[in-house]
Amino acid sequence: MFSVSEPNNKHKPISLLRLVMCIISLLLVLFLSSLDIIIVVTILNTIADKFNAYSKIGWLITGYSLSNALFTLLWGRLAVIFGSKTTLMVSIIIFEIGSLVIAVSNSMDMIIGGRVIAGCGASGIQTLVFAIATSLVDERTRGTIVTLLSLSYAVASALGPYIGGAFTEYVTWRWCFYINLPIGGLALGVFYLSYNPAQKKILKCFPHFFKSVTSFEFKQLLSLKFYMMPLKFLVFELDFFGFAFCSVGFVLLLLGLTFGGNLHPWHSGTIIAYLVVGSFFIVIFFVYDFVIFDMFWQSQYNGNARPLISWATFSKSGIFTATATMFFGCCAYNLQSIHVVQLFQLVFGQSPSRAASHLWSLLIPAFVAIIISGKITSRYGYVKPITLFAGVSGVIGAGLLTLLNGESTNSEQIGYAILSGAAFGCINLSTLLSAQIQIDKNDPKYDEKFIEVTALNTFGKSLGISFGGIVGTTVFTASVRNKLSNLNYDPNIGKSVEALIAYRSQNFDGPNSEIGRLLTSSVRNVFFTSLGFSCMAFIFGIFTSKKRVEKSVPKERVKGDLEENHGNP
Repeated sequence: MFSVSEPNNKHKPISLLRLVMCIISLLLVLFLSSLDIIIVVTILNTIADKFNAYSKIGWLITGYSLSNALFTLLWGRLAVIFGSKTTLMVSIIIFEIGSLVIAVSNSMDMIIGGRVIAGCGASGIQTLVFAIATSLVDERTRGTIVTLLSLSYAVASALGPYIGGAFTEYVTWRWCFYINLPIGGLALGVFYLSYNPAQKKILKCFPHFFKSVTSFEFKQLLSLKFYMMPLKFLVFELDFFGFAFCSVGFVLLLLGLTFGGNLHPWHSGTIIAYLVVGSFFIVIFFVYDFVIFDMFWQSQYNGNARPLISWATFSKSGIFTATATMFFGCCAYNLQSIHVVQLFQLVFGQSPSRAASHLWSLLIPAFVAIIISGKITSRYGYVKPITLFAGVSGVIGAGLLTLLNGESTNSEQIGYAILSGAAFGCINLSTLLSAQIQIDKNDPKYDEKFIEVTALNTFGKSLGISFGGIVGTTVFTASVRNKLSNLNYDPNIGKSVEALIAYRSQNFDGPNSEIGRLLTSSVRNVFFTSLGFSCMAFIFGIFTSKKRVEKSVPKERVKGDLEENHGNP
């Protein structure tokens, strides 16, 4: 069932020990990158209070998830060029560097910078772990592998709140990031020793350039040819301009959403510029990759040029709808998970670890849904019914969460979140498989497209988490700010969200006080927003492909490592 190729020995299985160790290392490193998403939820208020920057706390999540999303497509291209092993190891090292920067930070801006670096590395981890792991098995067994990987995320989601809460209350929040260093180092070493596919030589990627370097003469510095090879490599093989347009566009758009109604009013020229220019660059990105890139490189470059997102891939309805479903589903889930914790911290006055324990009402259903949907896919090959179930459950669950208030019982607090958690668990598995099975297995570029589709689906997931974090914070802070103007209470509260949170932590007066009702209403507005995202996920889920995974694997096709089968990295 599981098959890995040794270098220069195609289809020769490695030892069971190395296979198990390889899978464990992939699960461990994915666990760490997932833990960094969840663990921050429990320390948001602690860090905001320490650095007096509550309006920026959304960027503790978005700084990580946005760079995670933006670099996802680039990591896919790097894996095709340099090999998945080398690329994954580099991404782990970058993730570790980002974790260290956060752990030693002395300002909110430094923390956000570290989160951006860690998110960049995590994007490579999350993309390549799924690509490598699912390529090691036949199509029918991918459901089991995706289930294992999704469970790694679910376990991180379950333990993250307790780890974060424990470190925050009994040691220091900085250990939430120090912990990544020894565990990440262990995972890196195990992966290096256990996974040993044939790798492309980096020198072969730009031979003319390195040939010039090894036979270097100073007069070559005056030659245009000396610089053209690496420049063409960046432009045509890494799609540098597409990446730049994409990054600038999404960063500006999210900056507009972050600052709108907080630092600047929505109608201000600054916010309008952020939103308009950001949207413009996003449109330019798609036009460039879908139209201009192919028209231009055919006459300028003879190498393996390919945009970050090709129209041939994006235009396949089964791939597009699955990715869109993943995006909106993750938007909804991230809004819900963050503000379930915020509800119990701010409204009920609970400690970070106790408030985070309420995430179990989302996580346990996600656990169960991941396992059951994986079993169904492996046994019967069904994918779309799981997506439809997720869509319906997501809409109903998001609607139920809007009913939470300061008088909700424990049963209501748990019961209202069950369907939302189940929806997220199902979407994680079904949308990835739905996108992957759209690729023709007889395509000579199957492995390259496999990585591209996996990266695109991960891009949708990371971007959804990023948008969810920012939109949720924006809706919450805007709601609080609007309601503060009508609040007749202690003048020490002030008129800012930061002042209200600080006052509330020192003068807690119950969930049904005037401030308690204000905060509850603001959180409910966030849940209404998640309902809108859930409806969009349901709509796109209706149009996902009906294609099923293979019931059996052709004997003539033994799926080995993606870098061996077709000679691609």
